[in-house]
Amino acid sequence: MNRSKRYETVRLFGLIPFIVAVDVAIKLIVTRFFMGTKLLLLGGFIGFNPHINREQMGINMELSKLGMSISNEANIFLNILILLFVGGLLLKLNYKRIYGRAFAVGSAIGIASCICSLYDKIIWGGSPDYIYLLNSYITDLKDIGLVAGSIICVIAFFRTEHNKSKN
Repeated sequence: MNRSKRYETVRLFGLIPFIVAVDVAIKLIVTRFFMGTKLLLLGGFIGFNPHINREQMGINMELSKLGMSISNEANIFLNILILLFVGGLLLKLNYKRIYGRAFAVGSAIGIASCICSLYDKIIWGGSPDYIYLLNSYITDLKDIGLVAGSIICVIAFFRTEHNKSKN
């Protein structure tokens, strides 16, 4: 990889601290000034309804079906392992510039969102969620970033692999 492409990848990953800082700043403002506030629009389809989600979505939802749960400390440890593994893999793929700029952007958004998730679990013992969607689901910027980053990476991967198979 030439030096300018390496620099571009490093520059794109410079977005990570910015995304984390924005997420943390929003959550500090929401938790400090707007807890208990509820504003629903479009018949409750979208809105603002902040609360601290301590149910540790994902793994605990599946374990709760079996009558089990995982502690916050174990969840933090698992998050660190996943962040190190997936983050390392994404960094390696981006360093090799196999899948292009879109993949680097998706990776940066995804890694930043994972860091935000870890921060939430350590600082608040859960996730300060505030975006009310679809008449029942409350999420935050980090969760949207995880989904968006994953979608961007998957599209970039398949687009690149499809173009490779054409050649």
